[in-house]
Amino acid sequence: MSAKSGRIRSNLRKVDAHRITAAEYEEIPEMTEAMLARAEYRVGGRLMPHPRHRGPQKQPTKVATSLRLSKEVLEHFKAQGPGWQTRIDEALQRLIAARKRTAAKS
Repeated sequence: MSAKSGRIRSNLRKVDAHRITAAEYEEIPEMTEAMLARAEYRVGGRLMPHPRHRGPQKQPTKVATSLRLSKEVLEHFKAQGPGWQTRIDEALQRLIAARKRTAAKS
């Protein structure tokens, strides 16, 4: 038991020692998708978004892909720390925008 167990005024040792019998299992209803869908998720008494549902996206989602890069390019972006994939994406976005501007001037 942890040091905190005395603070909640419960006999956690007795609860931990209890083994659920087969008869007790029969009393527990089967969880259904409908039950899970209407369940509320609370943290510290506050209603939170369901942890299995992703909220609305603030930006367009990105597409996962496999990409082979030269060792030098990868080392350059990784040397700047976390977020190297985002920086590669931004560099490619700038290249595309520059080419569009050049094409528009022609």
